[in-house]
Amino acid sequence: MGQERSYGRMVLVSMLVLFLEAVLGLVAAVVRAETLPVPNAWSGFTAGPLTLPFFLVAGAVPGAAVSVLLVIPAVRLSGFLGRRLSGREAWWWVPLVVGAGLAPVGGCALVAGAGPLTVLRWWLVAVVALTVPVLLCRVRRAGLFGPVALWGTLVVLSAATAGGAALRTGLLEPYRPPALARDALVGTWTDGGGGTVTFAADGAVTVSGGATHSLGEDFTVTVGRCAGRGAWTFEAARNTWAQKVHTAVDACAWDPWHVGGTRDRVVLYRYVGDLDTPDVYGLTRAP
Repeated sequence: MGQERSYGRMVLVSMLVLFLEAVLGLVAAVVRAETLPVPNAWSGFTAGPLTLPFFLVAGAVPGAAVSVLLVIPAVRLSGFLGRRLSGREAWWWVPLVVGAGLAPVGGCALVAGAGPLTVLRWWLVAVVALTVPVLLCRVRRAGLFGPVALWGTLVVLSAATAGGAALRTGLLEPYRPPALARDALVGTWTDGGGGTVTFAADGAVTVSGGATHSLGEDFTVTVGRCAGRGAWTFEAARNTWAQKVHTAVDACAWDPWHVGGTRDRVVLYRYVGDLDTPDVYGLTRAP
């Protein structure tokens, strides 16, 4: 029969696995972001070993909640159904129980208007993510926490190494901003919220309803509007990441604009707010 499952041990193992899965997902998201046009959802995001303690603390409460409310009940229910219906606690009861438990969440997402393929994709991801800690919590063995921590860490480090190698060797094509000429910037650009910036060929710039962002002592961002005329210059560079557009308008104290997007849809953007978790203010060419 093996050792009796300890409730506390199961919660700790579940929280550990969920944390490792979250870090693995973060690694995958950061690697994928390197292939996407900037700005994107991960623009300005930086992560390193020093951020892991923060994620550990921030994820402790939701990890414990998911473990207590979802993982442990799935362990109990899959074991009960296995003994009653098949005579033993077969592992394949676990994904069935987890999938059935998450089905109402998928149904709510469909009712809310999410696309069926999107719902199916995220439902499958959630089923896999919860099945792993449930299966490990079923193991009747003392000292499980250490091996899970060791092998889980090795998996995360291996994924990060493989992702970095794929980007460096070209197996995954890293994103590069489009190379621009000064003339490509001439015209009117919009921020999508009523603000426009018009770059003239003679070096003049006109701003109407442009957004300004100021960071308060409590790290809240105050958005204002500015308008005026001034001058603009384009800083070309062989390294397309170093291209910048400088605007000198007294009413709009803007840092230089970075170049992003694609050749067909260029985006001029700047980071605003807290430098640790910045937002992006961008301009696209007006239709």
